[in-house]
Amino acid sequence: MRYWEEKEGLMSKIWNGRIKKQTDSEVEGFVFSTDIDISLYLHDITGTVAHVIGLEKIGVIKTSELKKIVAGLVDVKQKIENESINTEKHEDIHSLVENELYKLIGESALKIHTGRSRNDQIVLDEKLFCKDVILVLIENIVLLLDGLVKTAEKEIGTVFPAYTHLQKAQPVSLAHYLLSYFEKFSRDYKKLGADFEECDKMPLGAAACTGSGYKIDRKLIASLLKFKHLDANSMDIVGSRDFMIDLIYTCSMAMMHLSRFCEDLIIYNSDEFSYIDIEESYCTGSSIMPQKKNPDILELIRGKSSLVIGNLMQAMVLLKALPSTYNRDLQEDKKILFDAVGETARSLSMFSRLMSKISFNRDIIREKLESGFPEATDMADYLVKKGKSFRDAYHLTGSIVRYCIENSKKISDMKMGVLKSYSPLFEKDIYDKLKLESCLAVRDIGCGTSLNNVKNSIKQAKKMLSLYKTNLKGLKKRTADLKIVIDTIK
Repeated sequence: MRYWEEKEGLMSKIWNGRIKKQTDSEVEGFVFSTDIDISLYLHDITGTVAHVIGLEKIGVIKTSELKKIVAGLVDVKQKIENESINTEKHEDIHSLVENELYKLIGESALKIHTGRSRNDQIVLDEKLFCKDVILVLIENIVLLLDGLVKTAEKEIGTVFPAYTHLQKAQPVSLAHYLLSYFEKFSRDYKKLGADFEECDKMPLGAAACTGSGYKIDRKLIASLLKFKHLDANSMDIVGSRDFMIDLIYTCSMAMMHLSRFCEDLIIYNSDEFSYIDIEESYCTGSSIMPQKKNPDILELIRGKSSLVIGNLMQAMVLLKALPSTYNRDLQEDKKILFDAVGETARSLSMFSRLMSKISFNRDIIREKLESGFPEATDMADYLVKKGKSFRDAYHLTGSIVRYCIENSKKISDMKMGVLKSYSPLFEKDIYDKLKLESCLAVRDIGCGTSLNNVKNSIKQAKKMLSLYKTNLKGLKKRTADLKIVIDTIK
């Protein structure tokens, strides 16, 4: 029986020949992957069109066959999108495309796999997919960065508590705090750019593991599919998934950054803090407690971060003990990849929308900040600048803080006479030096929280964003487009 024929309702396999017996139905259910890799249908068809253009150039197929094959592949694409194909009887996306094409155009469909293997074909599909999804992730990162900059601009003058060990540490510009996450997500943006470059190597030509037996014009196919480079070693091509692990690692980093941001906001949203208020349309309620207004989106993103970090571990463990070149274990890589990029893209998008629904309760922030002795370090620095050693100034200021706690006072409430009883170095200017705005102003170092630095940081962030958006437009021109590939056919 030839592989495209059907028997007893089951389609025979593209690998029939050595194996004659019909595959056990339980085995089929275990090894079939079409339910997962159907997501790669567009990339598989686009890659196949480029491949058959290459076959036509070296004389394996005729021009008339090429046009027939391409027209049939377009029909298969439409059938998949219209859900008019029963995908369950196909082993994977590759056999689905080949078998459905045969139904439409007959014998010419049997030539499309010449000179390639499913081993290099799937890597091609995955790299085309990764390049596309990286653009989606970058778009979401840029949107988030843009929102952070806009919010930071509104909050430049808002003094906010910086925490260490979840204890109030020192005053900081709220904008400076927000820009700390701009830095984190900027690094994620750069990682995604590096991931794109790593995916931008055309793998077709590796075949099963030793290279194609046909003199395929790899440069032509790379040009058609907008690959910048050619992958170099056939054995490495079919057996490695480093490009995929790199991308999942970047996703895990982005989710880790989101999770930390969410944790901050969950804490700041609690009644004990009340620093922020989240619009009700982005909260949920309780099934039993009528008063509740829960920050479920933040909690879910925090939870989803564990899934994506787990995906990274899954991918690395999947590869860690495989012998060289392709092994069927790698069929499981797509599920891991799709989960990681899907959760990350959705979380980034949702968080960006949520950020625009958050307001900062400036009066409450100010009141609670002033009660935590955030100016204590500046008092010690004041004494150092008057000639005391830092350690002596530190101990003396600690004694003053203890006095304030025991007497329910703020440092700003202390009379000059009391201050001088601790050190004669105190003068009336101490009161101005310990104002929260003064504590910000004195940190006029490049990475510091002075308003001057924060304003400069926002300017730099805007320049970076402009560059990121320009780079994104450039990357979009470097992804494959089925219509453009087809239009190259004369």
